[in-house]
Amino acid sequence: MSEQLSITDNQRQEMGEIITILAQEVSRNIQTDAELKNGLLSGLAGQLLFLFKAYQLDPSSVDEALFSEKLELLQEQLGEQSFELSNGLAGQAWVLEYLNQADQEDYDPELLEDVDDLFIQALDYNPWPGEIEMVLGLSGYAPYASRRNKFSDQSKLFEIIVRGLESTATHFDNGHIAWSQPSNSVYRFDTDDREKPEFNLGLAHGVPGMIAALIPAMEVPALKDRAAKLVSGACDWLLENQTGHEHTHHSCYGSCAGESDPTSRLGWCYGDITIALILARAGQALDRPSYVDKARHIALHAAKRDDKSGYINDAGLCHGFVGLAVIFQIVNKFIPDPKFVEAAQFWLDYSLNAYKEHGIKGMYSYNGLTKEHEADFGFLMGYAGVGCGLIGLLDDDVSWTDCLLMV
Repeated sequence: MSEQLSITDNQRQEMGEIITILAQEVSRNIQTDAELKNGLLSGLAGQLLFLFKAYQLDPSSVDEALFSEKLELLQEQLGEQSFELSNGLAGQAWVLEYLNQADQEDYDPELLEDVDDLFIQALDYNPWPGEIEMVLGLSGYAPYASRRNKFSDQSKLFEIIVRGLESTATHFDNGHIAWSQPSNSVYRFDTDDREKPEFNLGLAHGVPGMIAALIPAMEVPALKDRAAKLVSGACDWLLENQTGHEHTHHSCYGSCAGESDPTSRLGWCYGDITIALILARAGQALDRPSYVDKARHIALHAAKRDDKSGYINDAGLCHGFVGLAVIFQIVNKFIPDPKFVEAAQFWLDYSLNAYKEHGIKGMYSYNGLTKEHEADFGFLMGYAGVGCGLIGLLDDDVSWTDCLLMV
């Protein structure tokens, strides 16, 4: 049984205040932003997810009529969307399925059957020809498949995901497995030599994300052995490619394999803590305690890092302080340890102090282009994700983080 955060009554009140303000800001945004896209990570779908969670916490914080109007708009426009998780159908349909499952007595099993069929037809390639990571690529269909699989058979979509990752995998002589960034990937760091293998180490765009996408496929009996082979080979590769040292203040992992002096931020997108989380989940799914032990060591090292060594510069889920509180909360569920509770508490306290010092501006997102902190309403980088994170810390429900391949 994992220990939970000790949130004081004053902190609960502060968190509730922040969530209410964020709900007001996001509601205003979905009502007034004529340029708002429908996507999960930065658009309408992710903001509706937060408003739904905020309504569950405090019905008075959300305008039901506005929510219903925008949800209906999202559903009406599904046929006009691209397919990927970030801005496309995979992310939007995940949100609709999440909302559909929230009231199991009224669950509509037919709501997304057309989307199931569309994905099965449109993604049926062998070998897989495009992006393989989760934001724009093949791994990004796993959250939808995994969420849908709770109520409807998703073995066909999982077959496409497993087959696609089999077809793009690099197999090493020692049995290890990894995935090189495709030559035409927009996420390649090395664009001078696009044929040179490049093994990305981020959950968002790299090998940990492929492992995380394959873990739920192991629950499909016909795919269990194939998915398990890929997961175990990739975990062995990941452990062999730990180039940092746990006794230093530096990262255990960099952004790509082979870096002689690895540095990476502490966050969801890149960094040691989500690598540790994926190793722990894989170890439990495969019944490989050695993976879980390694994950614990890496995560304990990450728990010692602060805002400076972790390169923390804003609040969001992707690589911010609220995101870290949630990630350590999740890590503690898979590998319980008082140090992870302490880390989650540290980052929650850090978040509340940022609000005390700066008000809502403390929840701003850092814009890498303008080099300024700015209001961002999105799920991955902005207010909607910060709000979901704070609610998850309050109610200890982080099941929604499956859309980011964390549970």
